[in-house]
Amino acid sequence: MRFGTQPLLLAQVVSSLAGAVAMLLAAAVMPQNDFTAFSLISLVSITAFGVVRSGLYQPALIEMRNRSDAHTPFRNALTAASLTSALATAVIFVLHPLSFAEVLLLVGSGIFPMLHDWVRFRAMELDRRWSVFAADAFRLVLLVIISPITLLFTTNPVIFQVAQGLAYAIPALAVFLRLPKVVGFAPLRDYRRSAGLQLSDYVIGQFNTTVPLIVLGGLSASTTIGGVRLAQTLLGPLGLVFAASTTNLMVDAANDDHLSQERELYRSGEKLANGLGALSVVAISLMVAFVWLTGFGFRGVANPDLRNGLLLVGVAMVSSGWAGIHAIILRLLNHQGTATAGRAALVAGSATGYLIGYAVGGVDASLVGGFLAASVAAPLAFVVPSRVVYHRLLAATPNPTPQT
Repeated sequence: MRFGTQPLLLAQVVSSLAGAVAMLLAAAVMPQNDFTAFSLISLVSITAFGVVRSGLYQPALIEMRNRSDAHTPFRNALTAASLTSALATAVIFVLHPLSFAEVLLLVGSGIFPMLHDWVRFRAMELDRRWSVFAADAFRLVLLVIISPITLLFTTNPVIFQVAQGLAYAIPALAVFLRLPKVVGFAPLRDYRRSAGLQLSDYVIGQFNTTVPLIVLGGLSASTTIGGVRLAQTLLGPLGLVFAASTTNLMVDAANDDHLSQERELYRSGEKLANGLGALSVVAISLMVAFVWLTGFGFRGVANPDLRNGLLLVGVAMVSSGWAGIHAIILRLLNHQGTATAGRAALVAGSATGYLIGYAVGGVDASLVGGFLAASVAAPLAFVVPSRVVYHRLLAATPNPTPQT
C-alpha cells in the first residue's frame, strides 16, 4: 500500500494529529482540574459524534453497495447532530457544572463536528477521497492556529471545547461547496434495520472499554489505569491505520464493481485483516521491547505501568483490529444481526473478565481480566461467524466451470 495514494489513510492521520494537538496543548497549559474536566467533556463529545456516524452516515455508505442513491440528506444530518449535541451537553452538565451560556455554546458548537463528518461521508459516497483529506487537513491547520490562541486567553475547558467545535465549521463548508450536487435520496426507512443494528453495535461497544475505564477510574486512582490510557494514546497511530483501512474497504465495496461479488469482497477483506494483523503484532512488539529495554517512562506514568499498559492494550488491539475488519465484512455482506450479536458477545466476554478480575484482585486485576477476555472473545465473535458465512457462500455459489 503506497501511503501517498491512500487519501483516506492520510485523512485519518491528519484527523488523529488534530486530536493529539488539542489534547497535548491542553495537558501542557491547563491546571490539573481543568484538564480533567476537558478530558471528560471531550470523551462525551467524541462518543456523541460516533453515535451519529454509526447510526446515520455509515449505514448510508454501506447501503450504497446495493443502491447508489443511499445518501444522507442535510436535514437528517442537521436534525441528528442537533439532538445528539443537546444530549451530550446534558450528560456533561450532570458530570460538570455549566452556566446557561456554556450550555448554549456547547450545544451550538457540538453540531459542527457532526456536520463536518457528514461532508466527509458525502465525499466518500461520491468517491471524492481527496476531498475527505482536504476537509481534515484544513481543520488541522485551523486547530493549530485556534488552540494556542484560545489557551492564551483562558484555560476554561468548556471554552476550549467550543473552540475545537468551531474549527470544524469552515472546512466543512469549503469542501461541501466543491462537491457535486446530489438530487436523489433513498429514504432512511428502506435500510433502518441495518442502521439500527449498526447504532446498537456502536452503543454496545462503548461498554467494552470506555465505560469500564471510567467506572474503574472512579473506584480507584490506580496507576495501571494511567498506563492503559497512555498506551492507548501511543498506539493511536496503529488504530487509525485499522480505521482508515476499514473505511477504504467500505468505500471500495460501494464503488468497485469487482467487489460486488460477495466472494471477492470477503477475500479482499480477509487479506486486509491478515496483513494488518501481522503488521500490528510487529509494531506493538517493537514498542513493548523498546519500553522494556530502555526503562522509558513519563512523569505521570512510570515505566512498569506503561509497559503493562502497552501489553494489555496491544494484545487487545491486535485481536480487535483483526476481528473488527471481519465485523465490517459481515455488515457489507448484509449479515447485520450477526455482527451486532458478535458485538454483544464481545462485551459480555470482556465484562465477565472485568468482574472476575475485580473479585480476585481489585482494579488492576480487573483491567488484566477485561482486556485479556476481550482479546480472546473478539475472534470468536467476528472471525468465526464471518468464515461460516463465507463457506455458506461457497456452497451456494460454486465457481463456474470454464467453457470448452
